[in-house]
Amino acid sequence: MPFDPRPLLIGSSTYDVIVDRFERLFPLLERSIDLYLAEAEVRRFFNLAPRHDELIRIEAASGHQIGVCRYDFTVSASGIPQIYELNTHCPSSATTAVYFGELAAGSRVQARLDALGLRRRALPLERRNSFATAVRAAAAAAGHPVSGVGVLNSRYLTMTNELDNIVKQFREIGLPVARGYVEDLSYRNGQLVLAGLPVDLTYNKFDDSSGPDAFECAFSRTTAEVDAYLQAYRDGAVHAINSFGAMYLTEQKSALAFLHSDLFAQHSTEAERALVAEIVPYTVVIRRADARMLDQLATQRERFVLKKSLSTRGRDMMIGRSVTDQDWHRALAEARAAEASEDWVAQRLAPGLESTLNPIDGGDPVPVFTNLACFLFAGQAVGLFIRTSVEETTNIGRLGFMQPPTVLAE
Repeated sequence: MPFDPRPLLIGSSTYDVIVDRFERLFPLLERSIDLYLAEAEVRRFFNLAPRHDELIRIEAASGHQIGVCRYDFTVSASGIPQIYELNTHCPSSATTAVYFGELAAGSRVQARLDALGLRRRALPLERRNSFATAVRAAAAAAGHPVSGVGVLNSRYLTMTNELDNIVKQFREIGLPVARGYVEDLSYRNGQLVLAGLPVDLTYNKFDDSSGPDAFECAFSRTTAEVDAYLQAYRDGAVHAINSFGAMYLTEQKSALAFLHSDLFAQHSTEAERALVAEIVPYTVVIRRADARMLDQLATQRERFVLKKSLSTRGRDMMIGRSVTDQDWHRALAEARAAEASEDWVAQRLAPGLESTLNPIDGGDPVPVFTNLACFLFAGQAVGLFIRTSVEETTNIGRLGFMQPPTVLAE
């Protein structure tokens, strides 16, 4: 790591504002899923690919539809969070918070804060096994006492990040757990089984395919290969974290555009619409943008970011102020020509935090960009993690690294 990952200091009152706004937004996301299931017009707004739509529309006994999510955001000069994306698919890094909390508590920065009488505020996310404990509690609240856990990957769309930590947490709270491919599940007599273990709680960690080479199923090569899981899900024999609605609807960046839409306004209060306007930078689906909006996008690239609706890890994203006119117009043309089921959105730029860091091996200070992320378990905000990068797209897969957060008690 080229930089010293010193803790980022956040005032307690600022953190409380973040928690308040994010917890108030959460029910609007779950309402979006309900509206998608109930209203054909909402489904037309999203116009999802069949591989996503068919999964979302499977009925399941699921209690909270979004068990674990992570809002990625920055903070305005007035201390108000500005959300970039929602991360309700399989958000990473919740299980690393305990280690970053320990790093911050033992840091040189904290020693200096202690000398000044400034105390570090403990956050629930930093407790041992907080992730596994919250997931088990979500299943129990939905009427699913947990006797066995399956931590699921896909043989064809593999994601390995953090899975060992997740398995470790479940074991440490005393739950039998198996890690394996979703294609290897069996389902007989109302019981889902993975590697010989009966499971009634699953954690889904799948990537997605897209474009002309997309698989038949969103998280596997064919639907037939995951039929056991889909049947158990339909039957309510398993509590899945997250639900397919969370994984393939609110994960879409077009979900932010939906919150700003006239269609959602019909199903929300004035106070809820004011909340969206306050904390979600204006977002529009390119396919649905009117002539005035398209003209703004073409002539004011410095004010906007282009993003593919369903994409992760900083891929398929362009920050207007960081590229040339030629590159921007090419990307905008491609976004307008994309198939409806492969939507792009434009979002008003909410600049990340800018600072400089000193390289460990010496040399001149380097400009860096910092964004924040907040985890919510069953709608309750539980803690933060911080990402910093020399690129404005702050992703640890793109010249980025994580910093521990320190919320100062006041």
